[in-house]
Amino acid sequence: MKKVNVLLSVYNPNRRYLEEQLRSLDNQTYDNMDIIIFDDCVKNRCDQKIFEDCLKKKQYHVLPYKEKNLGYLKAFEYLVKESEGEYIALCDQDDIWTSDKIEKCVDCLEHDDTLLVVTDRKLIDGEGKVLCDSVRHTSKQPHEIWNTGDDIGVRNFFTACAPGMCMVVVGDFARSTLPFSEYTGHDKWLIACACACGRVSFLDEPLSYYRRYGQNVTGVLAGIKSKKDYDEQRIMPHFELIKEFDKRYPGYEGISRALEFANARLSHNPIALLKNYSIAPNLVKFEVVMAVLPEYIVKILIRFLQKQK
Repeated sequence: MKKVNVLLSVYNPNRRYLEEQLRSLDNQTYDNMDIIIFDDCVKNRCDQKIFEDCLKKKQYHVLPYKEKNLGYLKAFEYLVKESEGEYIALCDQDDIWTSDKIEKCVDCLEHDDTLLVVTDRKLIDGEGKVLCDSVRHTSKQPHEIWNTGDDIGVRNFFTACAPGMCMVVVGDFARSTLPFSEYTGHDKWLIACACACGRVSFLDEPLSYYRRYGQNVTGVLAGIKSKKDYDEQRIMPHFELIKEFDKRYPGYEGISRALEFANARLSHNPIALLKNYSIAPNLVKFEVVMAVLPEYIVKILIRFLQKQK
């Protein structure tokens, strides 16, 4: 049985949520697991007794602290760098996994001979009440309803095709993608790299309970107040990401289309945006509206959307 490293980054966690997550890890049916934990909260370290109390069956160890906060991206980069397992599973501090998640994901990777597997997920609220039984079978968005073997790399540059907590990855491949790009999340980076280097699987079973509550719902417009903010914080990072990716993985067939869409967004050209509608439908609709409306109306629209839940 090949080793799986579960990589858990914590930052000032809600104790009850973390306990529930840790117990779901401890109850995994897959035996050869090593849970690697990193606490990135410099000012309020997590009491390590919680790991002793909740992880009775699975091996775990806590990485040495850093003197400064690394941030979410670099924390997972540190965890991946310190891993050694044949497979790695990315883990957040406030979700819950079904007991057979790791076993089924490893079986899927070995059966499909792919580099990365994504599972479906349920949504729960802060009290654990199920809000959605299956994101895949509820959503109509293309970034949520793809299939094993699909090349989702271009779409994934612009809209996340999976959260990290739904992913299990071949270890050597994940370590080969370091350092992560600073222009995107670690999960989007891993999916993009997997599409350039091989294939990605989708396992159509909700094997995780993804907790949605006020503190972790940031939204695409968080921190945005104007067209300029949107350009600087949302459009330019995607453009820089694609340029960096092209240097790291030259020859990826989807790069020309990704650059075409990125340039359409930079130029605010409605016709060019609509030409690439299938890549990110919601993104295109919003940016076409932004392109034709005056600045003062865009500011009002942004404020309105930020108040929606």
